[in-house]
Amino acid sequence: MSNRAKLLVSVLFIAVIILCVGLTRFYFDVTKNTGNTGGEDEVKAIVRTYGDMQVFESTNGYYGLMNSENAVVIEPEWMEILDVTPELVLVSTRIQDSILIGGIDYEENVVLPFVFRSMETAGEHCLIGVVEADESCMIYQSNYQPAFRKSYDAAKYDDGILTLDTENCRFSYDVTKEQPELDSAEMVCAVGELTLQWQPSKQRLFPELEEDDLLRINNCAELYMEMLLTSDFTALPEITSSDSVGKLTRPGSFSGMELDTVSDLSFDKEEDIGYDLAFTLGYHMTDAEPSAQTVQVHLYFQRNSENTLILSSADLDFQSQTVAGPETTDAE
Repeated sequence: MSNRAKLLVSVLFIAVIILCVGLTRFYFDVTKNTGNTGGEDEVKAIVRTYGDMQVFESTNGYYGLMNSENAVVIEPEWMEILDVTPELVLVSTRIQDSILIGGIDYEENVVLPFVFRSMETAGEHCLIGVVEADESCMIYQSNYQPAFRKSYDAAKYDDGILTLDTENCRFSYDVTKEQPELDSAEMVCAVGELTLQWQPSKQRLFPELEEDDLLRINNCAELYMEMLLTSDFTALPEITSSDSVGKLTRPGSFSGMELDTVSDLSFDKEEDIGYDLAFTLGYHMTDAEPSAQTVQVHLYFQRNSENTLILSSADLDFQSQTVAGPETTDAE
């Protein structure tokens, strides 16, 4: 081998050694894995602790998480660390022009989407996440698993009761236990131009009726009354079974009527009949002399083979009473 070749081999060998040393230092550098060394990400202060975990503020102005051995388990790249659980770390970060909250695991994978502008506790067992985009609310358990598989228009917590608004209805849950329990409900549906507000009896009907059951009854009642007022029953199969269409269809029942009042609201359960949503409508005929007339409405709901509440029968009891005109006296 010539001297030139020997020199080239020596240079290449030295270059390989330098490269290996550099790679070794890169992969085994503990500056980014502990809070004990210098650098721009040096630990500035311990902010708070969660068991064996410590939230720290870095000299770069961001926050990270260290374990009991002072090894960094979450890099200091978050605007804030809000909560720490065995499965999830709740953090905030800037996305475009918004500061959003989400959850990551200990490998820094996103496990709770970064869509929330706030995450507030609701007692010991629940949290309320408010979505930045539309102000809707998601309810989570303390381990950040969904408590309900839906969002709500609004949520409020007060003294052990979590109140949720959805579809113009309001549901209140007792959240003093690990699992939320339905405590009360305020239902609202439209009957023509009138508003029907009704409440189930907590003592008798909870917990056999859940939120989705009550919303189903409410929607069925609203749709059925709309069909009566318009004499259009094409949507009837949506709320009942096919063998009930004949009993429920009453074409022309409300033709020529204008509704004035709604009263005598009740909701209960009767054996062999099912759940009974009852109310009285005051109305007048548009093409007749003024008179006070009423119709008592009973809508009955039962569960079908798929455990879905359907409108099983209806009862309309029409009554009328002539309205006396105002008394007049001669002028003095």
